[in-house]
Amino acid sequence: MASPLRDAMYTIVDIDVDEGHGLKTVDALRILHDEINSVLEDHERKIRDRCPWKEGGWLRDALHFSSPNANLCWTSAIALIVCGLVLIFAAIFHEDSSFNCAFLQGIFIILLVAANILVVSWDSWLRHMEIPQRVRALLDQIQNCILANDWKNENFPQLCCPYSPCITLQWTIRDGKVINLPWALLVKGDLVEMRPGQQAPGICTPADGDPDSPDLQAREVYSPKQKNSPTNEEDELMAPKIRRPLQSKRYVLQETPYLTNLTFALNNALNRPFSYHNKLKHLLMNTVSEKFFIPLFLVLAYLMGVLRYFYLGQWVGTGHWTEMFLIQPVAICLPLLPLIFPLSWTILNCLGFAQIQSLFQKSKSNEVAADPFEESEDEFRPYVSWREWWPIFMGCLRGQSCVPCRSANLLHVLGSVTALCCVDKKGILSWPNPTAEKVFFLRSSSKASCSSSNESLKKEESDEASTVEIGQEDKLNSSQEENVEKDQESNAVKRENDNINIEALDPEEFENARLTPQTVAEVLDLTHDHSSPFRLHFDDPGWRKHINSLKPLGLSILLNTCNMSTQEHYTQFCSHVTCEAMHSEHLVPVTNRRCLCELAKQIGFQEQAQEAFSLEQQLSTFRHVQPEAVRRDIRFARSLSLAKLKFPFPHMVAVVVKEKHSGNLQLLSQGTADIILDSCEEFWDGRDLCTLSQSDRRKVQDFYQRTSLTAYCTAFAYRPLTRAPDTHLSQTYLELPSESKSLYATNAHNTDTSLDCASSAKSVESIPKQLSKADDCFQLQCNQVFVGMVTMQYQAQTDMVQLIEQLERACIRFVHFSKENELRSRVFSEKMGLESGWNCHISLLSERSGSESGHSGSWHSSPSAVNLQSSSGPTPRDSSHTSLPRYAPTPPRKRHESTIEETETESLIRERPLGEETKAMSLSAPSAINLDFYQVKFDAEDLNKPTDGVAQRRDTILSDKKGSKDSMFVQSVDLTSQPDPCRSLSVLTDSTEQSAPVNFDMSNRAKLPRGIENIRPHLQHIDNVPLLVSLFTDCTPTAAREMLSIMQEHGEVVCAMGSSANADNMNIFMQADASMAVEPLYPQVCQRVPVFKHYSSKMSGIAPIELSRLLNSVSCSVSFLREEPISIFHLIMECRHFMQCLTNCLQFWLSSSVAVSIIQLVAIVSLLPPLFTVGQILWVQCIVIPILALSLIGKPTDTQIMQRATGKNQFSISSETCFFVAWFYGSKFIPAGILIISLYASSLSKLCPLLNGVEYCSLVYPVMPQNGTVNALWQGWGANLHSLTVLQHASCLLWVINLVVISISFVHRESPIWRANPFKNRLWGLAVLLVALLQFAFSAATMGPRLANDSKDIPPGLEHVPWPIYLLAAISPFAVFLINELVKLQEIKASVRQQKKARLEFGTKLGMNSPF
Repeated sequence: MASPLRDAMYTIVDIDVDEGHGLKTVDALRILHDEINSVLEDHERKIRDRCPWKEGGWLRDALHFSSPNANLCWTSAIALIVCGLVLIFAAIFHEDSSFNCAFLQGIFIILLVAANILVVSWDSWLRHMEIPQRVRALLDQIQNCILANDWKNENFPQLCCPYSPCITLQWTIRDGKVINLPWALLVKGDLVEMRPGQQAPGICTPADGDPDSPDLQAREVYSPKQKNSPTNEEDELMAPKIRRPLQSKRYVLQETPYLTNLTFALNNALNRPFSYHNKLKHLLMNTVSEKFFIPLFLVLAYLMGVLRYFYLGQWVGTGHWTEMFLIQPVAICLPLLPLIFPLSWTILNCLGFAQIQSLFQKSKSNEVAADPFEESEDEFRPYVSWREWWPIFMGCLRGQSCVPCRSANLLHVLGSVTALCCVDKKGILSWPNPTAEKVFFLRSSSKASCSSSNESLKKEESDEASTVEIGQEDKLNSSQEENVEKDQESNAVKRENDNINIEALDPEEFENARLTPQTVAEVLDLTHDHSSPFRLHFDDPGWRKHINSLKPLGLSILLNTCNMSTQEHYTQFCSHVTCEAMHSEHLVPVTNRRCLCELAKQIGFQEQAQEAFSLEQQLSTFRHVQPEAVRRDIRFARSLSLAKLKFPFPHMVAVVVKEKHSGNLQLLSQGTADIILDSCEEFWDGRDLCTLSQSDRRKVQDFYQRTSLTAYCTAFAYRPLTRAPDTHLSQTYLELPSESKSLYATNAHNTDTSLDCASSAKSVESIPKQLSKADDCFQLQCNQVFVGMVTMQYQAQTDMVQLIEQLERACIRFVHFSKENELRSRVFSEKMGLESGWNCHISLLSERSGSESGHSGSWHSSPSAVNLQSSSGPTPRDSSHTSLPRYAPTPPRKRHESTIEETETESLIRERPLGEETKAMSLSAPSAINLDFYQVKFDAEDLNKPTDGVAQRRDTILSDKKGSKDSMFVQSVDLTSQPDPCRSLSVLTDSTEQSAPVNFDMSNRAKLPRGIENIRPHLQHIDNVPLLVSLFTDCTPTAAREMLSIMQEHGEVVCAMGSSANADNMNIFMQADASMAVEPLYPQVCQRVPVFKHYSSKMSGIAPIELSRLLNSVSCSVSFLREEPISIFHLIMECRHFMQCLTNCLQFWLSSSVAVSIIQLVAIVSLLPPLFTVGQILWVQCIVIPILALSLIGKPTDTQIMQRATGKNQFSISSETCFFVAWFYGSKFIPAGILIISLYASSLSKLCPLLNGVEYCSLVYPVMPQNGTVNALWQGWGANLHSLTVLQHASCLLWVINLVVISISFVHRESPIWRANPFKNRLWGLAVLLVALLQFAFSAATMGPRLANDSKDIPPGLEHVPWPIYLLAAISPFAVFLINELVKLQEIKASVRQQKKARLEFGTKLGMNSPF
């Protein structure tokens, strides 16, 4: 069944729109498609026309040695090609046929180079074309929407959707109707409706060609002139005046706004900072390996070759010149060159991205809602099988990924992220709608409870005085003994008297204050339910004893605040106020009227309460305020040292409603407390009407001024009407003079509201007298009854609070770029759990542009009312109307008749005696008070157990008439649950303390910089505290982007998170290392009305909101909806784990390769024959090491990885770092190499005497007889090549075994083997088995033919090697294992020290200007 409320909301779409105006949706989508396609083709043409080898070319990025993205530098490619050609040349010129295999080896190397060049070039081309390809996919989506053509008006946000800085919408005429169109879908030729105070989305021209209406540039504010507004000081307003509402105007858009962002994204897609791991790879594989090791080893190899070949040849063996000067240098250089590393690196990155992307998609469908207060590390993580990530992996290799994986590599960024920055608040960090946090009202203490919230207000004022140096009234503290009811009441009166400013009272007033009951300011706290955007409840379990004070408030909420029939008028009034506020830099429009239905529901009202009333008129009032008056009258303005603090524009919105049953008229008002308080003369205390005293007004003002600094405070009032306003007043606004308190005082208790009892009924039933003048309209809003105030605050979402806590433990700084001022931002940052101390926030607002900050502090109040003298006199009371509100005595004044000493003004505003004339006022009070026909219902109460005491108390509220069965409300106030009345829980709760601005010391004692232009000088000359804070306030998109750039310059790895509906976020997304676009939760006009209806299409079209999200997030790594159960913490953990494994893989790969070269070089320096052949080196480098290294990726995720800090994106090679690396990695590999060389030399020496024709052996070389004819290669080993080859294969096998043993210490780098079993990495276990099988096959393939050919005359082999050598060879892996574990223990200790240092640096914010 359709809700009439929702239907009424969506009928606004059809207002004032002529059929046929504006573009059709299909035509607009075609224009958007064509213009995006045109921009894309121009960009692709530039890429094709650009020389690929010049700066910015795709081939230069792929092969140039200066590019960290280059997996294979052109120098490395040339070196590999030279090695291949050298092997081919050596095979041709070598005399021994055994070297013919070198020809095939050279061809194999050249083919590897070609394959690597093809892979890295393809990868670079995909990186350059990644964003254009994604735009192509978006064009397909637009085409699908064109074909579907089934968008309806209900699929767009409501026209009256509350403003949110995270969402950019524009009223646009499409298909002849006004819709709230997302900014990204605007196109050239659109007919847009510009509201006053709104920024133009692009270049616009008036639709009607009006020459008086100016053309608007992009971001220019539409500010129509008020024809009858004051233009100078001479025309200063002195009396209330009617103002015509500033009208919206239709403009024609002359450009497609989205193209600006799209062009920026295309041009800057490749300008992101290089990732930490790409820099590390470039440092190790290019800088260290190619620029240091290769030249050094080549020089040493050629020096030894020359020395050995020309000078030591007669004593030690030498090979053929091709072998000495060509093959051996190649064998030393090959391990240091990227044979298959580029291919492996590309595959690993695509594999990691596929796993993360599949985990991300799997998380979207995870419907298990975890407790937000549970530790996330131990939560269930979706299992991702290879069938799920394989399609993504193949798509990534082919360049068909749906998200950027190369230009903005989320895997690399989240794997090393140091700062997660959020640039939007509402709907992402907080709930999109503010919720009620406090309810303020006044009550009389004549029948008060034993204690009240007055003490809590005293506590707030004392906290205020401790921070803001404000003179406080003297407070007297008395302790009471609660024995009997009389003592309780007298003590309560005494405590209330303590709050009176004794110095301001004369002796007579002081005596009256001691003897007269006082007014108590009651504050009820509410707590928001973290699982619902609107649900809340009162903190005080006994709040229902104040139900009579809360009923008018709940009824006003239903009839005014959450009345959908008033939203269109209120939206227009907000636009008018926004435009008016532009004329003063000290005022800011605050649209603080938001949904409070849940508060009304908690009070006891049901939705059907609105049906008992009909909306008659809507009245809107505003006034300008002089800043000098504010600084003079508001003590917070004088005390807080906040630069450019602004306050809300004083305004009041009232509705005139008619009770359908009785025909009575009611005026219900709400707005800023300053103007509401000026218009009130009485307040409702729950039983009667009481006159507002000077002290009462001060209580209201202090609460409003205090809470308005950090929250959104709305005041409520009402009054009965006996005359209906002119119907034309709803179409105009009333502007008051800036100093209007005297006008209110003059019109106080005018005769318009004074009716006797006999004429009250007739006056209501008679034809109402129309009011048409501005003065009459102003009088209509005077003499109101103050009901109370409600403060609202944006509540942080608990998953974000949990995320911030988890990131803190992971040494990842969460940085909030707030658009609000310092005070509001700090309050919300505390709600999120961020630090907000004296040196934990920085304002990016420049001093020169301070006047342009739109949403700063919001506070303002009017001066106090006129002081009244008091005189004694009896007050008659009417006992015939016990159920009706009466005037309660309000100290320090008594009700009295007019005396001769009274002035004329005092006579006008004095309290009237309570007589028969009060009956009309009481009868005209809100129906929730009289309860003659409407009652309040509490579902959880037992309606069948009223006690006598309850019945007696209810008789003072209810009339004798019983409620009918079809009543919307049923009252049952169960006071028996608390037989002994006690004071409400109106104390400072956690929420209260966070929202109390006076608890903050806003003085910048740390002397941190203010303004984005001062950040860099501060970092250069003072300290680095700006890089350590978690809150930046007064942020603009330009300032936020510049701050991200500064953070990146100092090594921070930044991931930006922001709204995908914000038109200003594209530049920020492009600046960050990686970005996440979040579709925010949209604010609602009322919780009963959805923002937009769900879109369903029979074809492949998508919703307009979804299309806008895809367009705005084209450059983002991921994009998702805020309500989707995405765990950013788990994504970071998986990325960090994978990249740590990838780093281990890289380190093991490089250190193993360097060890192979060092071992060969040591063998050459030791004057031994070649230790490994080129074929064995290729085998180890292309098969064994890659398999073992890649298997390290399979390590299971360790949740403890989120307890460690990652380094910054900076590399500084110092002598200490070089010593550390050489010591730890050398200690792991060099012992194995020394053992292998020793066993190789020992085996040579033992087999040397067994060779044929050997006279004796010199070291390891045989000495032949003088007349013998032997092969001179290697001093006789050339004639026994089989024996040398067998020993080389044995050495290679032993080296492979040692590599397997060494890799054990790389599986779990953070734990010794007795704490972490390496076989938990199943992939590593399979890799070990595979290496063993492949090594056996390789040995059989290479040694089998030699053994078959030489079977008749077998030279000495392994069977002739003595057993001690076998024993040492068998023990060597265990020795290497033991050495590696000992080294790993030292490495763990060093890592722990480094982590402690990193955590200390992360948590320390004290700079050189620290006051401590």
